[in-house]
Amino acid sequence: MAKVKIKYFGRLREPLDIREEEYEVKNSSLADLLIKYIPNRHSEITKELKEINFVTLEGGIVINKDGTLISAKYFILVNGLNRDLTYILKDGDEVVILPPIESGNCEDQDI
Repeated sequence: MAKVKIKYFGRLREPLDIREEEYEVKNSSLADLLIKYIPNRHSEITKELKEINFVTLEGGIVINKDGTLISAKYFILVNGLNRDLTYILKDGDEVVILPPIESGNCEDQDI
């Protein structure tokens, strides 16, 4: 059994009303944590969790060629590194869910 710490930042903190929490997982991947463990614990806001973490233009999860997650709205890091969704969580891992850096409105600018 691995004990994993999750730290939440940005808009995700508001509906959860917590900064961090721990999960005990057994032979679980990062994807299992994001789409099973967290929503199961926070069933009252499951819809919001899925929308915040997984909305893309096509309505699904986008993965880089190297297998790392591209979230439309949040970045997922494990121990400070962008990991493949199939990464098997280990005891002591720290998963951080960060909002993307937002820039100013570019509509009026020539790009």
